[in-house]
Amino acid sequence: MRTPDNQLKLRERHPDFQKFLDINENESKRIQESYSCILNQKYGEAALQGLDIFPSEANNAPILIFFHGGYWRGLDKASYRFIAEPFLKKDMTVCVVNYRLIPAVNMQQLLEDINTAIHWIQKNAVNYNADPNQIILSGHSAGGHLALMAYLMNESLRPNIKAICSLSGIFDLAPIKNSYLNEVLQLDDKEVENFSVSNKDLSVIKCPVLLSVGGDETDFFIEESKKLYAQNQSKAPLTYYEYKKLNHYQIVHKLGQENNLLVNFILEKVNKK
Repeated sequence: MRTPDNQLKLRERHPDFQKFLDINENESKRIQESYSCILNQKYGEAALQGLDIFPSEANNAPILIFFHGGYWRGLDKASYRFIAEPFLKKDMTVCVVNYRLIPAVNMQQLLEDINTAIHWIQKNAVNYNADPNQIILSGHSAGGHLALMAYLMNESLRPNIKAICSLSGIFDLAPIKNSYLNEVLQLDDKEVENFSVSNKDLSVIKCPVLLSVGGDETDFFIEESKKLYAQNQSKAPLTYYEYKKLNHYQIVHKLGQENNLLVNFILEKVNKK
């Protein structure tokens, strides 16, 4: 029987999950050692209010900002530095963001961290050879939710957001509230209403948005992106792409590889100077 729990307990679905996480760690270490980077640059006072910056070697570079997943309560930017390489090779500056996790904060405060981080990046972009007016937002799983919410919550930033790339995003928080995850997240009905993407007016989105998911993910994750696309494709510039045979852990690896649909989508949306 399908339940929120068996759709969301991905480590039970994929007992070999550690091999995918090891790829994240090993590739991130390689990228850290291979490229110039500023690790854990603070945008706030809390321990998790930091970001890793990989500056472009070219001036006025577009900026890719990436938000990790972990169901808003786990994981760390250090495991996702690997996503930087294809974009550094194409003269982009890459920022991988940490944020305070639930239950140390609530969803409102977590989203405030995302907003603060983006504003910090924009304000300090010139110090990292970057153009504050050319920003791409991206994220995986819970990070895919954060990327879209950042756009929706920041009207003043929208003209500077050139595209959004959401991988395996979670857009309706109601199933999360009704799952085992809520033992930690403690979402209530008001938070589900306020912080779900699925119930928002997406006609305000003017930049291209790619909703991508792996064909070997659970029905929950596939339907989250499919439904958001189906309900809003006539209102906003959304594209849906399903990567056949990839699971939830594998799809994010594509963002760290050259010459594929996800990476090319991002590269095509920025103007190199």
